[in-house]
Amino acid sequence: MNDCATERTPQVIAAEINMITHQTKKILLASAVEIGRRLKEAKSLLKHGEWGKWLEESVGYSQSTANRLMKLYEEYGTSFLDGQGMSNCAPVRNLTYTQALLLLGLPEEEREEFLAQNDVPGMTKQELQQALKDRDLAKQAEERAFQENQVLKKGLELIGSTLTEIKKEQGKSFLHPENTGSVQGEEGSGSADSSVSSTAQTSNIPQANSTAQASNTPQPNDTPLPTHNLPTEIDPNAVAKYVGRCDNCCKTISTAFFELTTALTNLTYIDEEMKEEKRKEAQKLLETIAETIKEWPPAKKPLKIMR
Repeated sequence: MNDCATERTPQVIAAEINMITHQTKKILLASAVEIGRRLKEAKSLLKHGEWGKWLEESVGYSQSTANRLMKLYEEYGTSFLDGQGMSNCAPVRNLTYTQALLLLGLPEEEREEFLAQNDVPGMTKQELQQALKDRDLAKQAEERAFQENQVLKKGLELIGSTLTEIKKEQGKSFLHPENTGSVQGEEGSGSADSSVSSTAQTSNIPQANSTAQASNTPQPNDTPLPTHNLPTEIDPNAVAKYVGRCDNCCKTISTAFFELTTALTNLTYIDEEMKEEKRKEAQKLLETIAETIKEWPPAKKPLKIMR
């Protein structure tokens, strides 16, 4: 006995107290679940409007306390039914009342996952609160990464679709050039011939000589055709129209580029590998755009003019 007495130290006593306290808290959770079950039963038997009065007069609980106890039963009740789900529900049975309350904020599936990944029964209240806070921050970061990735994807799609439309219009112009100068040249040639004929008749000069003289004069269709098909008469409103269109396109590209850089910045702190992959995709697209716009319209290539 004396030997046993000498072996007892403040540290041993503290460990025993902490163990009893923890066991008491576990018993408190089981008791709270049982109380919640009975409160739910009583509420179902009472008439409408009698619940608050019954709580105050019969058990001395406020409605908020009763709701909390019934919530504990709804979320954890099956874990405390004898002979059912013991292997799957063991982590819950080892929780304290306070730990169980803190975990109520998690959906059931996420709660089970959290219990499997963390030693919740061995945590203090502060440690569990911090673990839950870290989990929320990580989840928010994942959601932000997903949203930023969607913004980045939309930005790249917008720029890509714009470039595709440019290439499509350019391809159409190559296949169907509208060289109005050619038509004008032919019309001009006909006019010249008529003029020469008329002059020959008026001056009584033989037609053959007039034709010979005309053949020595450069004809309009001998002039090299232009490489584009600009209209001969420009709509006075066309300048303002296309300037406005250019400004709107530049604004759209600028907005998309800002969203792109914002998304890349956020990805840098969330997923460095994914950020670098998306940065290279964006860089390749932007380099193609820059090379295309460097000299536009392309030299010596007919383009379809959009009116």
